[in-house]
Amino acid sequence: MVGAVVLAIVLAALGIGVVGTHGGGVIQAWDDSVGRWFLHRRDGLVGVSKVVAILGDAPVLGGLTVVITITLVALGQRTRAFMPLVAYLGAEFLVTLTRIYVHRPRPATADFPAPGAIPGIHETSASFPSGHATAASAVVVSLAGLAVVTWERWWPWIVGGMLVLSTALSRLVLGVHWFSDVTFGLAIGVAWGVVVTVVLADAPWPFGPDRQGAPPSDVGLPPPPGT
Repeated sequence: MVGAVVLAIVLAALGIGVVGTHGGGVIQAWDDSVGRWFLHRRDGLVGVSKVVAILGDAPVLGGLTVVITITLVALGQRTRAFMPLVAYLGAEFLVTLTRIYVHRPRPATADFPAPGAIPGIHETSASFPSGHATAASAVVVSLAGLAVVTWERWWPWIVGGMLVLSTALSRLVLGVHWFSDVTFGLAIGVAWGVVVTVVLADAPWPFGPDRQGAPPSDVGLPPPPGT
C-alpha cells in the first residue's frame, strides 16, 4: 500500500536524520532534558502508567484487536471490521522495519536496577520508535474513524485522543523511551490509522455474494444514544 511505503520512508528519514542510527542525533539534548523533567515529577503516576503499559503490550493489544474484529464481523461490519486489525499489524510492521536500521538504545532508566529505573521495569529492545505509542495510536484512530463513518459522531476522536496521550505519557513516566520516540511514534501511528480508515471505510466486501449489492457496513450495529 502506498500509504505504508510513504510512512516507512518518513520513519527512515526521522530515524536516520533526527534521532541517529545509534542515537545521539540532533534531538538528543532535548530528549535528555524531557527525560529529567519526568524523572523528578512522576510520583503518583507510576502505578497507573504500569497498567496502561500492560494494556499496550503487543500480546494484549493484538489480542484485543482480534476480539474487536471478530465482534465487528459478527455485527455485519464486513470490510470495516478489519480496520483495527490492519491498523495494528501495519503499525507493528512499521516499528519492526524501522528498528532494523535504527538501533537507538533505551534510556538508562528503562532497565532496573539502573539509577532512576523503576523496580520491575526491564526494557532492552531498540527504542525508536515507541511501539506502544505507534500501535495504540493507529488502533485507536482506526476505531474512532470507524465510529465516525458508521454513526457520524465526532466525540470518539476526543476519547481516542485521551487514550493515545495517556499511552504516550505512560512511556515517559516509566522512563522507557525518549520523548522523540514517543512523539514520532504517535505521529506515524495516527497517520497510519487515518490511511487505514480512508482505505477500508468504504472498501467492497470481497467474499461471497456480498460482493454485489451488499448492504451498508453499519447494518447490524445499534444506533448511538440520543438518536
